[in-house]
Order: sequence, then C-alpha cells, then structure tokens
Amino acid sequence: MSPPTGPERDRREAWRRSLHVASGALGPLAVAAGASVATPAFAILVVIAAAAEAARLASPQAAALVARVAGGAFRPAEVRRPSGAGTLALGYALTWWLFPAAVAEAAIVVTALADPAAAIVGSRYGRGAAKSLAGSLACAGAAALVLAVFGVGPAALVLAAIGAAVAERSPWRGTDNLAVPLVVGALLHWMQ
Repeated sequence: MSPPTGPERDRREAWRRSLHVASGALGPLAVAAGASVATPAFAILVVIAAAAEAARLASPQAAALVARVAGGAFRPAEVRRPSGAGTLALGYALTWWLFPAAVAEAAIVVTALADPAAAIVGSRYGRGAAKSLAGSLACAGAAALVLAVFGVGPAALVLAAIGAAVAERSPWRGTDNLAVPLVVGALLHWMQ
C-alpha cells in the first residue's frame, strides 16, 4: 500500500477520526444493554478484531479485503503491524471487564473523543511533532469536558484528564488506544 498524499490522506484521516469518535457509542450502549449482554459482546468484538488482524497480517488478499471493508481507515504504517482499530477494541473490552460499568462508560467515551481531539489540534498546531503539547492539551481538555458531562467530581476530573493526556502520548503507535481507556478507568475507579 503506497502512502496516500494530500487530499486522499486528509480524507482517510477524517474517516479514521470519525470512526474513532463513533466508537464511543459502545460505552453508553454497553451500559444500556447491561453486563449480561455487553460482557460477551465485548468478547466477540475482541475475537473479531483479533481474527481480522491475524488474517490481515498473514495474507495480502485478506489485508486488501479488510482494507476495503474498513473504507481506507488503515494507515500505510499498519500494513505490517497491529492496527489502531484492533488495540482500540482490546482497550475498550479490558476497560469494560476491569471496571464498574459507569467508570468503563466514561473511560470509553473519553478515549473516543480525546484521542481525535489530540490528533486534530496536534496536526494543526503541533509544528510537525508526532505528539505535541498542543495535542496533549486538546486531549486533556476534551477528556475534562467528557468527564464533566458524566458528572465526575473536580479532583477525579483533573487527574483523569491529565492521565488521558499522558497515556495518549504513548511513544508506541497504537498503544494509546489501549492505554487511554485503561488509565482513565483506573484513575476514575481509584478516585471513587
């Protein structure tokens, strides 16, 4: 897969960010469905994501099929390594399984909104840095707004927003999708 340039790259990144934001619906849907439905549903999500990742990494034909189904959401760098989508599915599932439903819901929504906020602001104002101060501030700000909507108290809100920004700065590609929900979930659970 050749790296897209210009408008094609921008279209792919916009689509990828839109999917990331939409994934946040999984938190409220899980709470609405209840643990008896959501817990196995997250297991199914992880199995599907793992199977897609394994097939995609093992076979060029499977990779092409998965890329078509994803509508071009994969980055060229993800051709030979696990994708952000796979780590996001695992991050959401672990968060759901490890923490109370209300904590997991908030952590999932934070992840869905704060990471794209960091990417948008960071790419615009980050002076070309892969992880920038501008992006981190946007991540923390978006996390704080989400947590305020969820009625999180001030101390937990500030700590979890900072935790989201620190976790989002993970130096290994894709691991922020795993780290952000787990760090936010752990901090919210600890501060309860």
